[in-house]
Amino acid sequence: LALLMVLPALSIALAEEVIRRGERFDIAEGRLSVILPDGWGKTELNAGDVVAGYATQDNRTSLFIREMDAGLGGGMQELLDATVANYEATFEVKDVGKAKTGEVPGKTRKWPAIFTTVEAVVKKGEEAFEMRFYLFVFDTGKNLYLVQASTTQPIRESREVQIFEFLRSLVANS
Repeated sequence: LALLMVLPALSIALAEEVIRRGERFDIAEGRLSVILPDGWGKTELNAGDVVAGYATQDNRTSLFIREMDAGLGGGMQELLDATVANYEATFEVKDVGKAKTGEVPGKTRKWPAIFTTVEAVVKKGEEAFEMRFYLFVFDTGKNLYLVQASTTQPIRESREVQIFEFLRSLVANS
C-alpha cells in the first residue's frame, strides 16, 4: 500500500522535471528564475551548500548557484577574487581569464554582473582532469549570487553553449 502511494508522487516529480527542461522555472524560493538546457537535470552534489545544482546526464558538466547576503561586506569583485584564490589553493590553475562585466535582468531593473573563466587541473585520487570553470557573480542589492559551472576538457562546444544559455536565462525576480 505504501508503495502505491509513493508511485504517483514519484511520477509527478519526474514529470515535473521533464516539463521544466526548456521552460522557465523559479529557484531560490522564487528569487531567481532560469531555463534548464536539454539533457540537464537536478544534482544533489554539493546540495547543502547551494540554492540549485544541475548537471548533464554524464556528469561531465555541472552548474551550481550559491547565494550570500549582500550586506555581509565585500562585493562582486571581492567574491570573484576570493573564489579564484580558493581554486588556486585547491587545484593546479593554468589560466584565469580577464574579468568581464555584464548584467542580469530583473523585474524592475538590470543587476550588475561579472564573469571570468578558470582553466585548472583537478586531481581526484590518482586521476587528474583538465577542467574549465565558468564563474559568474551578480548582485541584486539584497543578495550576491555566485554561479559556478564546470566542464571537462577538451571543451565540447555544445556544452559551453549550454552553460552560456543557462547564464543568459537567469532572471532576478526582484
